[in-house]
Amino acid sequence: MAEEDQLKDRAFYAWIAGFAVVVGVLVWSLSPGSSEHPSIGGGGYDLSGPVYTLMLLAFTGLWSVATLLTGLNHSDAGIRRHAFILAVIGLITFSLSVMIWGNNLS
Repeated sequence: MAEEDQLKDRAFYAWIAGFAVVVGVLVWSLSPGSSEHPSIGGGGYDLSGPVYTLMLLAFTGLWSVATLLTGLNHSDAGIRRHAFILAVIGLITFSLSVMIWGNNLS
């Protein structure tokens, strides 16, 4: 039984690591960079802020909904608890992203 719990914990940490990598790449893309990097949109318009903000919000929003539904529909109590924790992490990240980069969407 202890071995099964260790596998569940490893999977949980793998999910957190995957989430952190995707969010980290998107946040890094939103950070101000040098003018050498090509912009999204071409011409005189730089659409990288709105595009990466939408990608970050879509990922964290879908992550939160998917993990919440997993937690609601799974019969194992340990997996339910882990799914709810992942949903809260996604919701907090979504909320912080809206507060920090929401102005990119207007």
